[in-house]
Amino acid sequence: METRQRILHAAAKLFGEIGYSRASTRAIAAAAGVNEITLFRHFGNKKGLLLAYIQSGNQAGFSQTFEQHLTGDYPTDIRIMAQLQMADTRQSVEILRLLMCDSQALPELQEALVQGATDNRERLADYFRRQIAAGIVRADLNPVVLANGFDSLFSSTVLFDHFFGTKPLPAAAYDDLLNSLTSLFIQGTLAIQGA
Repeated sequence: METRQRILHAAAKLFGEIGYSRASTRAIAAAAGVNEITLFRHFGNKKGLLLAYIQSGNQAGFSQTFEQHLTGDYPTDIRIMAQLQMADTRQSVEILRLLMCDSQALPELQEALVQGATDNRERLADYFRRQIAAGIVRADLNPVVLANGFDSLFSSTVLFDHFFGTKPLPAAAYDDLLNSLTSLFIQGTLAIQGA
C-alpha cells in the first residue's frame, strides 16, 4: 500500500499543479520514486489512477464519514456537518478545481466528476430521507434537493475564496458565517412540531 499511496500522492500534487492532461504517467511515476511500469501495474493507466485518487478522496471525505460524528440532535448535527463539509472542501480544493476546470475537455474527468458527485449527493440525501421519515425535517422537501442545497451552501465560500483569491475570512467572521448559514438551513428545513 505504501507504493500505491506514494503514486496517488504524487498524482494529486501534479494534477493540482499542472492539470490532468499535462501530468504524464512518467512524471507522476518519477515524482513517486517508482518506474512507470509500477504505476501501470497498480492503476492500469492514467484514467485508472485518476479514478483511484477520486475514490480514495471520496472514501475519506465528508459524505462518506460525516455520520460517525453525529449526535442524533438535528440542529447540532447540521452544524457538525457544515463544519466537516467546509473543512473537506478546503482539503479537496485542488482536485475540485481540476475536475471543474478540465472536465469539459476531458470525458474521463467529466465521468469521474459526475460519478463522485452523484455518490456523495446520494449519501447525503439518504441522511435527509431518514430525517424526513422521522418527522424531524419537513416532508414537503425533496431530500436530493436538500443534499444539493447543503453542499452548495457550505462549499461555495471556500471555493470562491480559493478560485478568486479573496482574503480568507478572520476566525470571528468565519464563525459568524457558519452560525448564520446553519441557522438558515435548520430553520428552513425543520418540521413544525405538533402541526
